[in-house]
Amino acid sequence: MNPYRAIVLSLRTLSRNRLRTCFMMLGMVVGIASLTALSSVGESTRQETMRRFKRMIGTFDTVIIRPGSGQTRGMPSLTTVPPTLKFEDARAIATEVPDVRRVAEVQNAFDVDVKYRDKTAAPAIFGVSANWTELRGDEMAQGSGISDDDVRSLGRVAVLGAEVKATLFADDDPVGKTLRIADVPFQIKGVLASRGAGPGGANLDNLVLIPVTTASRRLFNRDFLTMLVAQLKDPEQGDRAVARITSLLRDRHHLVPPASDDFTITNPRAAMARVTEVGSTLSKVLTGVAALATLIGGVVIMSLMLIAVSERRKEIGVRRSVGASRQDIVLQFLLEALTISALGGLIGIAIGVGGTSLATWWQQLPSALVWPAIGSAVFISVAVGLVFGLHPAWKASRVDPIAALRS
Repeated sequence: MNPYRAIVLSLRTLSRNRLRTCFMMLGMVVGIASLTALSSVGESTRQETMRRFKRMIGTFDTVIIRPGSGQTRGMPSLTTVPPTLKFEDARAIATEVPDVRRVAEVQNAFDVDVKYRDKTAAPAIFGVSANWTELRGDEMAQGSGISDDDVRSLGRVAVLGAEVKATLFADDDPVGKTLRIADVPFQIKGVLASRGAGPGGANLDNLVLIPVTTASRRLFNRDFLTMLVAQLKDPEQGDRAVARITSLLRDRHHLVPPASDDFTITNPRAAMARVTEVGSTLSKVLTGVAALATLIGGVVIMSLMLIAVSERRKEIGVRRSVGASRQDIVLQFLLEALTISALGGLIGIAIGVGGTSLATWWQQLPSALVWPAIGSAVFISVAVGLVFGLHPAWKASRVDPIAALRS
């Protein structure tokens, strides 16, 4: 049979039985729409998780060192961590660990009053080294950040987070003005661009940055740190870098087995991998459910086509009697199954893409269509039609034309 005629005949047959065709198509629509939507929404969620995680910790090419053996809960501050991490430790890591490019030093405290005229705020105060904003990936909305000269000279300068700027200055330009931190005057150098909320809901804009040396000697009078951020030369060698930093700090702190570490090292890349692994596992489970729905759609196609073979015995007998071969019958029924599954797949993809767009808009997620998954959905829909259409097509070709015409 001419392939064009076979396609026309298949479409004509399907259009005469619209209700049955819709039922056969429904399973494919649901399965393929689920596959498309779940893969795309899963990718959108992964990207948003990485964005928020990176916004909180800055970059993935760093490791974070905190004092204490992991027992501290919440954000570490000068009142909640033991004094085990020193400025000398930061310099030793920067100079003696070959995997480390540079180290940022941090002292931070909470519940410190910050005043400007008659307005008061209580943001987190971060004493930081000059490379802190660059390691964090922070951007300046106004003015400039903490410099090496500020750190060396114990400068009384401050950089405001967007929330602090809004609280104390509203729409005024704060750069060049003086505020008081714990009654110590600081001149404002700049304002950070807004970072919004972190993964835990913490406000990342409610902070003030000052030079770490100023915080240590003029404000807090503490010689220990609450955090070190070590930037790695090769992020892929994070485990090796962590091992070397651990060995160096244990040696510097005179810790011998079985003594536990008096510091905690966190590799954000490893933590991010664990977070995304959980999401990936859930995504795989949901994708498996969608694949099962697609297979059920294929079974529905096969079942209804088998019923159709019984109902169309006379049609098959007439076609055979006027010269149609068994191969022609197989081709006709296969084309019908392929048409149903392919059309159902295309409708499912359209619904899946639309559902993804709606879900990402509603949840304020980045739009991400996984084109390989969409291509796989097209292939799956065609493959399901071919596989589950074979048996009905074969059975239709085995119908005895004489017995069919007599029935």
